[in-house]
Amino acid sequence: MAILYNMSLGFLVHYCIGGIIIHIPYIILLSLVISFLNIFDGIATHFGLLHNKIEELNPIMDFLWVSSHALFLTVKMMLSLSISYLSYLVYRLSGTRFQKLYTICLSGILILYLAIFSIHLYWLIVL
Repeated sequence: MAILYNMSLGFLVHYCIGGIIIHIPYIILLSLVISFLNIFDGIATHFGLLHNKIEELNPIMDFLWVSSHALFLTVKMMLSLSISYLSYLVYRLSGTRFQKLYTICLSGILILYLAIFSIHLYWLIVL
């Protein structure tokens, strides 16, 4: 299986065995990865807060945590669903220029979430 990115079309192309070609829009792929990392962030943060390993630095999420642990996790899940749905709408309804701008924004968000993911892995393994 080969994975290619076609920059002009905005697709990540998977060539599968048997000649079947699957096109995954890059916007959708980015949003799914960000959603996964956001859910992991919520679960890891929940674990760390329950076991007093970490502190929540985001004041909004800290307020939600103090209010209700279930509310904290629900908001994280809803954010993941929202980013995926919004990305789908951008893919289906927006012009190419806005899609490119949106993809750049998603790429920046992905970099931030990869940093958060790395921090979570560090304290999960070391602490």
